[in-house]
Amino acid sequence: MTPQQLRFAIVLIIAVVVFACSVPPLQVTPQPRGQVVEAPRQLPKIPDPDPSAAEVPAGYHVEVVVKDLVYPSCTDLDGDGNLYVAEAGYVYGDEAAPARVWRVTPGGEMTIIADQLDGPITDLLFHQGRIYIAQKGKVSVIEGGGKLRDLVTDLPSFGDHFNNQLAAGADGKIYFGQGVATNSGVVGVDNFVFGWLPKYPSLHDVPPKDIKVSGHEYVTLDPMVLSSTKEPPLIRTGAFAAFGKGKVEGGTVKGSVKANGTILRMDPDGSNLEVFAWGVRNPYGLHWGRDGKLYCADNGYDDRGSRPVGNAPDVIWVIRQGAFYGWPDFVAGEPITESKFKAPDKPALEFILNDHPQVEKPLLTLPRQSAVTQIDISRSDRFGFENHLFVGNYGDMSPLVGQSHPVGYQVVRIDPVARSAQAFFRARQSSLGPKNMEYVQTAGPKRIVGVRFSPDGDALYVADIGAVAVVPSATPAIHPFPGTGTIWRVTKEGTRTKGPPANLSPLPGRGQVGRSQ
Repeated sequence: MTPQQLRFAIVLIIAVVVFACSVPPLQVTPQPRGQVVEAPRQLPKIPDPDPSAAEVPAGYHVEVVVKDLVYPSCTDLDGDGNLYVAEAGYVYGDEAAPARVWRVTPGGEMTIIADQLDGPITDLLFHQGRIYIAQKGKVSVIEGGGKLRDLVTDLPSFGDHFNNQLAAGADGKIYFGQGVATNSGVVGVDNFVFGWLPKYPSLHDVPPKDIKVSGHEYVTLDPMVLSSTKEPPLIRTGAFAAFGKGKVEGGTVKGSVKANGTILRMDPDGSNLEVFAWGVRNPYGLHWGRDGKLYCADNGYDDRGSRPVGNAPDVIWVIRQGAFYGWPDFVAGEPITESKFKAPDKPALEFILNDHPQVEKPLLTLPRQSAVTQIDISRSDRFGFENHLFVGNYGDMSPLVGQSHPVGYQVVRIDPVARSAQAFFRARQSSLGPKNMEYVQTAGPKRIVGVRFSPDGDALYVADIGAVAVVPSATPAIHPFPGTGTIWRVTKEGTRTKGPPANLSPLPGRGQVGRSQ
């Protein structure tokens, strides 16, 4: 999408929020502009990552393992101390970055072992001697000789969210989350802004089983039609339907195993794919605990689109087989029709599904727009906090999401017994940049995506995708900074690790790299 298209689409969204309902008459009301804000004439300089700019509890030590990466999203390690790092190949505002996997040896040698993948790469899993890769719409594996083979393809990952973190279960299965295509079940102008609606106009959410949906239709501007007439081009869209198709014929939507908003599982060879649970919105983080429970980090609804939802927290779930977690009609176990979830100056919310199974309750909620990402669990008394969950937070997208202050941008530690959470790893307050650039112009951690303990549990590796700014202006624009991504390592003070040395870089002359290709 060009900058001009993006500005046009955001203007449409400003108008659409006024009348995203089906009650006639429909009209566009001019919105108060207030003081016009201009974007900065020069983009900020991003400082190099510095461990002294990171904050951890007393007794812990921080290192920069690899810097200068292009949107690193995840890591894993094998038993020999080799670190595997994925550069995502996609981040908001940049769809053309390289999607690839690096191997970093204990001696500091960096080698690309998989390239030209389908971004975003959302996870790597070293399992039974092979590297599994979660990439856009598929799960693949690197086999002997470095050959890449796709195990599962055609996953419904071409909307807002993707297939996410991989988790190996004690039953021999591999589990992963599959995000939804839309915010809350209806394709709208916000999906035009995200860039996929013009490319995939027939795309919509797919349920894991046949469902009955309401006949409610949502009226919006049509961003794919430019009109010079006095009347704006309007279009009607039903839930679980393609943009502009109206309500679903007969009210029944057919289900599929490759469904949105699900936890899926498969055999290690990709066979026997099946739905394990459903009704999650964007189950980015997934991990099996030593207590035999499957923990999930799920992104809450946004105040955007044809069915905006207000005050929705991010959620930590315990996933049970066959259970329903509420999307698109419940927020953290509560009905979406509750008045507290009505976005300011937006229509009251109605149910989409005619019938609801019993809805699960969350283990814990986190502040809205935290943008939870991966999960790992401490399993070493030498690291501490055994059996606690460590959850990445990408951080909000202010001012696009309406936040008045930044939230997220850290790794939080969760005690699943006490059901409490507190910050474990984040940028020091003194290291933050100026207003609106706090986590852009900092030498500390910025946007956390990957969270992974070493096989012995002694070290926590954190994939920081780097600086991503929402440039303040009349129509705010997302601007990522490639090459600012970092892999951080956190250990107890005095701990010796089997992994790579510190301060590596894929750029010549920037670190202790032995060889790259």
